[in-house]
Amino acid sequence: MKFALSILMILTAPIFAFGQMTNALRKPVSIEIDGYAAKVNNRVITIGEVNDALTPLLPELYRQFKGDQLKEELDKAFDKARDQLIERALIMEAFTAKGGQIPDQYVNENIKSEINQRYKGDEALFEQMLAQQKKTRAEYMENVREQMAVGMLTNEEVGRRARVTPEQVREAYEQNREMYYIPEKVKYSIIVLNKGTTPDDQAVKREEADTIRRRLLDGADFGETATEVSEGSRAADGGAFPWMQPKDVRPELQDTLRTLPAGEISEIIETEQQLYIVKVEARRQPGYKTFDEVRLDLKNALTAKERQRLHERWIDRLKENSYIQIYD
Repeated sequence: MKFALSILMILTAPIFAFGQMTNALRKPVSIEIDGYAAKVNNRVITIGEVNDALTPLLPELYRQFKGDQLKEELDKAFDKARDQLIERALIMEAFTAKGGQIPDQYVNENIKSEINQRYKGDEALFEQMLAQQKKTRAEYMENVREQMAVGMLTNEEVGRRARVTPEQVREAYEQNREMYYIPEKVKYSIIVLNKGTTPDDQAVKREEADTIRRRLLDGADFGETATEVSEGSRAADGGAFPWMQPKDVRPELQDTLRTLPAGEISEIIETEQQLYIVKVEARRQPGYKTFDEVRLDLKNALTAKERQRLHERWIDRLKENSYIQIYD
């Protein structure tokens, strides 16, 4: 991680007072020295600016990574933040070259809106945030002005030009149709009884299972019955399971879940240790999502991809006409 350098100077000086000489050591003084991270034409991007941009990401990085991997991820994040600041500087120069301006009125309105949303209209909390970041209000205004300018020009050069035709959306659907395949799924509930270890216990459990099944066939609510009598892990949920593919459930239930009509009660399914009674709540047949179901999501994805392509091409053009120096 490229952090700002610091130098510790310990100075010792003699102190003379009223003709008597005493010696004392001055306290250590920590002096922060910022450095260059990059230069875009005449604009310098400092290491401090990059570190400020990194600050919101640090808690998550420190949570996910440790040791050498953490250092590697911090370096990657630093490089990415530096690249973003370089792009921002390039866009600002293009904005200025076009004669663009953001009046103070609009900047102040933006800041006022932020105070209302993030600080519930409390100016004191906002000023406290500025103090913590060691920024003046004027500096913050310039930062907001730059954000607005970058957003405006990016929308003009990229957002408004990103177009996707209906034909392109349809073609993408046909070419990637397998992505929209929906496998067979069932939603089911289950009552589980543990058989016991002795023949007598097992006979009692089978009789209990028969009695429960007859109650269900006579119209008893499956969920309430499962909550009352099931010994399975989902008894508290009425024995209910979410939508699942039959192939993903326990093997002894797969055939039943593939063939049992929705709404019906299964026969008693017996294994070495347990007895099951199953109800298929609903069934989804395999098939493909229709074009109309995925059209909007597909269009949004294609538009985002087109925006990215236009953005990269635009930034490349700006870089070709600029002097950029990276400092490692």
